[in-house]
Amino acid sequence: MSTSPLLRGRSFALLAGITFIAMDQLVKLWALVSLQANSFKIGSNPINFALELSLNPGAFLSLGAALPPQVKQLIFIVGVAVVVAWAMGWSLSNWNQPLRKVLPLYAIALGGIANLIDRVFRDGHVVDYMVLNVGPAHTGVFNIADIAITVGALYLLIDLFVKPRKA
Repeated sequence: MSTSPLLRGRSFALLAGITFIAMDQLVKLWALVSLQANSFKIGSNPINFALELSLNPGAFLSLGAALPPQVKQLIFIVGVAVVVAWAMGWSLSNWNQPLRKVLPLYAIALGGIANLIDRVFRDGHVVDYMVLNVGPAHTGVFNIADIAITVGALYLLIDLFVKPRKA
């Protein structure tokens, strides 16, 4: 199955990426306004999805939140910016490769950019607002950018261990 040349163009990739980041930021603005004093739960026990505001000063599950401010800036702003710039550059320069090779890294880069925007403009915090609860277990609070990063990373991890089928 072949992908349309329009979808394979770097211009489309850039437009889709800008759209993703804009949507992420709009939803985060909605969360900042609507979830400031409220939270919402969709579903009932034992499985539900909650919308609640959290300004995360750290990384995944608030890792690094207690680090000194200068160290957090170095890791979460400078370090992330370097990795995101490399991932974005690699993805776009290799956009002619099969999408299964470039799209996961592109998703990680886009999610990283969206969360980096938060860190730069929201005093080092990332706006998180979703929690999935399954019985006593629950996820950390996350956002759309985190989903892109996680899906991209999981795809890369799975791709390391799964051998392609020979035709």
